[in-house]
Amino acid sequence: MADTVRYLLEEMVPELEALEQRGYFSRSEIRAIVQKRQDFEYALKRMAARKEDYLRYIAYESQLDELREARRISRAISGKRGLAEWCITRRVHFIYERATRKFRGDLGLWSRWLRFCHAKRSSRQMSRTLTKALALHSGCAALWTYAAAWELEQNLNAGAARALMQRGLRMCKHAPELWHEYFRMELLYALRLRERRRVLGIADGDDDQPSSNEGQQAAAAGTQQAEAEAEAEEAEGGDESAAAVAAVLNGAVAGVVYRSAIAAEPHSVSFRRKFLELLQPLPHFPGKAALEAAVYDSVARDFAGSPEAWDLRARRHTLALSAAALPAEHLAGVQAAVGVYEEGLRAAPSSELVAALLAFLQQQLRELDECSASGGSSPAAGSHEEQQQRAAEVAAAAEWLRLRSQRAYEEAWADGLLTEALRLDNISFLLHQGEVEPALAAARQAVKALPQSAALWQQLIVLQAQISAEQLAQGAGQQAQQEGAQSSDEEEDAVMVQPAGAAAAAHRSRSTPSQQRLEGLVVQALQAVPAADAVPVWLTAITVLCGNGCSLEGLCRQMVQAALRQARGPVEGGLGAAAAALLTALHQAGGIEAARGLYTALLPLPPPGGDYFRCLLRLEMAQVSEAAPAAPPPRKLQDLFDVAAAAYGAADVQLWLLYCEWQASRGTAGDVAGVYWRARKALGQAEAFEAAYLIRFKLQPSKAV
Repeated sequence: MADTVRYLLEEMVPELEALEQRGYFSRSEIRAIVQKRQDFEYALKRMAARKEDYLRYIAYESQLDELREARRISRAISGKRGLAEWCITRRVHFIYERATRKFRGDLGLWSRWLRFCHAKRSSRQMSRTLTKALALHSGCAALWTYAAAWELEQNLNAGAARALMQRGLRMCKHAPELWHEYFRMELLYALRLRERRRVLGIADGDDDQPSSNEGQQAAAAGTQQAEAEAEAEEAEGGDESAAAVAAVLNGAVAGVVYRSAIAAEPHSVSFRRKFLELLQPLPHFPGKAALEAAVYDSVARDFAGSPEAWDLRARRHTLALSAAALPAEHLAGVQAAVGVYEEGLRAAPSSELVAALLAFLQQQLRELDECSASGGSSPAAGSHEEQQQRAAEVAAAAEWLRLRSQRAYEEAWADGLLTEALRLDNISFLLHQGEVEPALAAARQAVKALPQSAALWQQLIVLQAQISAEQLAQGAGQQAQQEGAQSSDEEEDAVMVQPAGAAAAAHRSRSTPSQQRLEGLVVQALQAVPAADAVPVWLTAITVLCGNGCSLEGLCRQMVQAALRQARGPVEGGLGAAAAALLTALHQAGGIEAARGLYTALLPLPPPGGDYFRCLLRLEMAQVSEAAPAAPPPRKLQDLFDVAAAAYGAADVQLWLLYCEWQASRGTAGDVAGVYWRARKALGQAEAFEAAYLIRFKLQPSKAV
């Protein structure tokens, strides 16, 4: 190893001498460079060389080259460029070559080398590197694209770029992005040919304006080649030659690429959509319309039953509209697009196409709203009469879109094409229009059609709660006060006879008809939705009923029935989360006795979940810490902890920590240690518990009491 390193260092002598003679580095700096390179070389020669060693070596040499360049400018070093100017770059290439021999499969390393070649304008080394990379990674589409782009952009060799693309397509048969890049390359080449001919005065007078100055650079670099092409064209003569040249200039080669692409990838609409996206930034290209028509015609021919294809064809009518288009023109384009959607629904009705139509209409409605919000204040909006006329046209277009959206929902409902998502969108659309009652009616129809949908029931419960709140605000307050005064004695009797249901009975006696409808709706929802999906409905119902002052008695009964129907709940979430939320709501409404009434009824049943036990234990611990009159005796709380530990002690870390906190609050260190050892034996993986216990009871002992 030492001999090899010595040999490599000896090879550096001429270049180091050149760097010193040119005045880039002093003798002491050269000595430091040699020492640093020796360290790197030894690192590369060890048994298990790492890629990071090569990268650090390359980074050092790159910084050294930057320092050399900075000193050339600051010290005004002039003269012919020689060994001192390119030796460090050659050294970096040598390191990259050794690194890629060691790590041939690392594409990131090859990419770094290619970027370095591009940055240093090392054309020959770039060609050699690309050849090696493609030989080793012939299945990488990005490498073929990079190589073709290099030939076209740097070497101005369209033939070589085209050959690389075609070879890449043969090697990467399942890489659709290569077809897109090939199509893009042919478009770019056609644009450059047009620009070159315009600069040389060969193009016709009716040619479009250039799209960029790229052709000017190409013309400056290849004037002789272009003149030869022009002479050849003149020599050929004839209409056929002129037509062929015009076809190439208008993107005929790109059209051939597209036809070959769809033959190779015949089953993807999104694959063809990408070709349209590539054409979109070329508004002045003469062949754009013909190429777009070819894409749309092929989509219509090959995907007659695809909702995605109909959506693509419909949106065609609005893509060409500019931001400054008049509202009437915009509406005409939208109506043409809607006509395509309607044709698609007649030919191949589907929920996906309905969703695409509604998404399109709502997108256009948002754009019109933005236009109406910003158009009036624009200084280029015109006179006052023109502004008023434009505002009226925008309002008429927006109204048409709203009516058409509503009709689309109604037609989809009549045809049975409304899914859960579409029904939710319909409700949101009506609410956005301020139509609460129609939204409520739509929600009721939705839950009748899809009675097991938790999201639809949640929406219906929220809307019903909103209606109930409005009814109470409009005049039900006095009646509620009278009923409350008449039932005050009954509330006291209920508390004495059945303490566990005190809050529920009190709320029930005050329930108005609208509140009773809401309570019944909640119970109906919980009975309809499957238990596995009902947790969001539980949480929404608890929030809504508490917010509207309704009784929780029906929810308590449903909770008991739900616990009866299921096995033991999970440690986190599930029915246990709903039971914990209900316990908290009962405690806030009727105190600890109301919460005890529920959990006492649930204790003999399969436990709803770990959240439920932790909630009831925290409520009882709060009673003890506050020294409340209704605080449970220690033995009862001990029994509750033991029941919870028997149910979830094998997995619930937080339960054991809560148990330790309670024992610590009693001031019995021995009992805390006993709980700790019980937890370690019970938990399947006690590492998390031990870490949390150490932080809470050892590092912060004051918080444990």
